[in-house]
Amino acid sequence: MIMKTNDEMNKKVKDTFDAMASIEEVKVSPFFKENVMHQIRQASEEVQEATGSWFTPQLQLVTLVAIVILNIMAFNSLKETTYDESLSSFAESYGLSTNLEMSIIN
Repeated sequence: MIMKTNDEMNKKVKDTFDAMASIEEVKVSPFFKENVMHQIRQASEEVQEATGSWFTPQLQLVTLVAIVILNIMAFNSLKETTYDESLSSFAESYGLSTNLEMSIIN
């Protein structure tokens, strides 16, 4: 049994070396690299054109103004609410408030 496995392994190794010996050099056009690089550059330029064309400076300015306005509105909203109101709403949300009408003792 061991000899059979060893023979099979040797045959597989020999077949592998035979396959490696049959590999020949590939003939490639001398301009293959230049053609591939040209195609890569064209694809890269197309991607840059597609991504850069929709987010124009005007749209960037409008987006910036909208974000600034939203931040100002949020800041004013936070300034108007007091700490006690925030704490009481938090306590009511999680059932932590101790309202007199909800007390079991009464």
